[in-house]
Amino acid sequence: SKREPAPWQGDRGGAAAVPSAGQAAAGARARGGNAEAMARQGSTSSLQEEEEIQIDQHIYMRYVKNQLDSEAACLELPLTILLLLSFTGVALFHLRQDVVLSVEQAIEFDIVENANFAWELYFGNKVIHDIHSFADFWSWIRLGFIPLVMQTSWAYSESYADDAAQLFPAAPNVVPDGTWSFQSFGGGSRPIPVTGDYLHYNRIIGGLRFRQEVTPMSNLTCAFPSGAAWENWGEWYGKPCIPAWKELPFVPDTLGAETFAQPQRVEWMLMGSMSVEDMLQKAVDMEDGCAQLVTKNRTGIRESPPCWCEWCATQSPPSPWLREDTQRIEIGMATYNAEYGLITMTGVNFFFSRGSQIHKRVEMMSSWVDPLAAPMSVLVPMFVIDAIWVGALLYIMLSELKEVFLVIRMGDGPHWYNSLKDDYIAFWNCVDWMAIVVAIALLGLFGGLLSASITMQASLGRLLQAEADGAASDRAAYLQLVEGFYSDLEQVITVEKFFRLVLCVYPMMVMMRLFKSFAAQARLAVVTDTLKFALQDLIHFFIVFFGTFFCLCLTSVLFFGQDNADFATVFRAVHTCFRMMFGDWDWSAMGEVRRDMAQMWFSGFMLLMVMILLNMLLAIIMENYMKVKQKISDPSLAPSLAKQLQEMWRRRQQFKAGQRVRLNDIYDAFMQLHGGSENDMLKSNRVLTPTFLLDTVPNLKRTQAERTMKNAAEEYRKANTKEFQIEDLRLKQQDANGKEINAPLERLDDITRRVRDTLLYLQDRIAFYDTVVRHDASTPKDDMTMAMAEAAAARAKNTTDTAVSDEVLEFVSAEVGRLNYETASILGQTVRRVDLRQKHIESRQADMEDSVREMHQTLLNLQSEASSLANKLQRVHSTEAQAPSGSAWRR
Repeated sequence: SKREPAPWQGDRGGAAAVPSAGQAAAGARARGGNAEAMARQGSTSSLQEEEEIQIDQHIYMRYVKNQLDSEAACLELPLTILLLLSFTGVALFHLRQDVVLSVEQAIEFDIVENANFAWELYFGNKVIHDIHSFADFWSWIRLGFIPLVMQTSWAYSESYADDAAQLFPAAPNVVPDGTWSFQSFGGGSRPIPVTGDYLHYNRIIGGLRFRQEVTPMSNLTCAFPSGAAWENWGEWYGKPCIPAWKELPFVPDTLGAETFAQPQRVEWMLMGSMSVEDMLQKAVDMEDGCAQLVTKNRTGIRESPPCWCEWCATQSPPSPWLREDTQRIEIGMATYNAEYGLITMTGVNFFFSRGSQIHKRVEMMSSWVDPLAAPMSVLVPMFVIDAIWVGALLYIMLSELKEVFLVIRMGDGPHWYNSLKDDYIAFWNCVDWMAIVVAIALLGLFGGLLSASITMQASLGRLLQAEADGAASDRAAYLQLVEGFYSDLEQVITVEKFFRLVLCVYPMMVMMRLFKSFAAQARLAVVTDTLKFALQDLIHFFIVFFGTFFCLCLTSVLFFGQDNADFATVFRAVHTCFRMMFGDWDWSAMGEVRRDMAQMWFSGFMLLMVMILLNMLLAIIMENYMKVKQKISDPSLAPSLAKQLQEMWRRRQQFKAGQRVRLNDIYDAFMQLHGGSENDMLKSNRVLTPTFLLDTVPNLKRTQAERTMKNAAEEYRKANTKEFQIEDLRLKQQDANGKEINAPLERLDDITRRVRDTLLYLQDRIAFYDTVVRHDASTPKDDMTMAMAEAAAARAKNTTDTAVSDEVLEFVSAEVGRLNYETASILGQTVRRVDLRQKHIESRQADMEDSVREMHQTLLNLQSEASSLANKLQRVHSTEAQAPSGSAWRR
């Protein structure tokens, strides 16, 4: 049998070889002539060169390159963590989401809970969610919303005047003050509440904006059946159809409420030119379309326009502002919180579906008026963290650009892009550049946000100056300023929203960089390696999983969709079923549809998706996880993070103490030796020795050279040693002559079958001898033919059994014992002879292996000496060519 070579014993594929003492002596005898020649040349290290380690250059340099890449990726981990932490500080300091949330929550809660209508004394019975008709909408506007946001006097508790008259009989007519004065701004202070004050700490800017999304009317869009003539249907229906170009069967989300397309019928309630009473009158005019001006005695008024609703005044015949063609209404107002420097755009949205349902949603979008306006206690740490993040980003970008430049400079091809494609473009490098691009986009968006904020500040300044100069009385000019400010504010909010969206993407890029660093450390790469090992199994599993999952989702849509909004569409059903797999479901809503059918579907879903498929997924992952754990169980193949850091620290300390050189120095020396071509360096089959390394790399110690060569050989051997698999026993093999032989399992089966046949033969022989009848002493024991004939005759008679005497039994027993002893003795002698023969064969095979190994070592030594001689000749030639300067590659 062939013995496995030692870790340092290699073949011509490139593994290193370290000869033993006997092998070295044999090699020395084979190289006697060369050694004597070197001794005559005055060499003092002939014996040392005879015992030098040897390894192919491409194996050694790939080991060095892998070590450098592993160290670089490991050192990227602290940098990536610093990048993540600094970005966290940048995002939190600039966004201050907790402050924004507190302001927006207060506004939303006030509008939803306190804008009441259907009043009974001091109690409003309905809120915004109770608006289900056009009449409810206008009641909420006049009785709830406008009185809530336009506070004209200081609010007191319920029944204050009545209670005060009872408590103080001497002053039965107590009239509380409607305003208060706080002289914080001296003579510029105004009575409180100031016009536009909202929730005490917010100020409404400009006024209230009403606008709509309108769909066109058409008779051609009506869906009439063919049972009657079109004209009959039209006469029966009596009005045009108005299909929504953006139907909303469900309550819109944030994206649907933040965007507004094609605004029409825009109306303004300006605080600078209108009182609260004027605003209420305008609400009435908008509701009835200014159709009763004479009844309202509004035809001769000069102080205000006859019709406050500007759009309604242009309609003939008169038409209300809210009609059946309205698809969406937004009531917007901009508020500024001077306590925080935060400006908020509030939109109260009403969506009119063609299913006769009104969806309500209050949406706020906020931005800082000046993103850099903050106290020094906030600005100083914010600028420090910004500098750290930008510095880390610049370092990463410069490192990548440097690597790109080196790849292009060292490329062998005529085109630089081919070099990048072959030597640089890889998954992890793409991740680095994606992170850089997203970061640059963030910086650009922040600059755009600053620019838009400056423009908005200028618009707000012009608006405030106009109010201070009394220009608000000129409604047209003042309206133009307000519209300009709202336009600039919407631009700021749009940029800020996109800026926050890109901020959400950047942590994902940093997470990918973390996985890049994890991949360089075997024990940190367990997650990615597990998924990589399980990829094929997961692909096939998810084909089954998603097929089953989609069928169950489709069934839920067909069964529950008409009665349960969570299953109304395929996308909603997929999301609901995904939540159900993790324990989040609403059984009461499903059970209301049809309990027995719902129970069958729910039970089937839980059985298939949760109990079977999810557990199978877990089993697949755990199986491959155990394979990865088994693979990294060897500490030499997968050192721990602490061990790797300790090794890097050891290398650094030894370098500082002058006991070693950096691996970069070894890499650079060989790069210089090959003229800067990395491909040539990594593909060279030159046989390296410690002496050659000492001559090539300046200041390299012999211990480091030998240690790195041994490590490279060991790593190469382990990486190219195929792990034993059960399937290997089923594969056919080839013998030394290249002839195909049976698989090991087949050979084992054949041997087992022969052993079984032999045992059966022995059993038959024993049975045969047990049936032999001894007639007299003259019967020969070895007369096998006679015995077999007698035994056959006895079996052929097929007679009935007769009584056997004790003497016969004793005789048979004695004969069986004797035969057993003789059989065991013969088998033992045969086994000993086979064992001796096997030992003799193994001894001869070992001698042959020693001879072959000595011949192999001799050839390696001759090759090494030839390579060393060629290098010396090259150095002599280079010295003569470049005298008096030294060799370039030795420098």
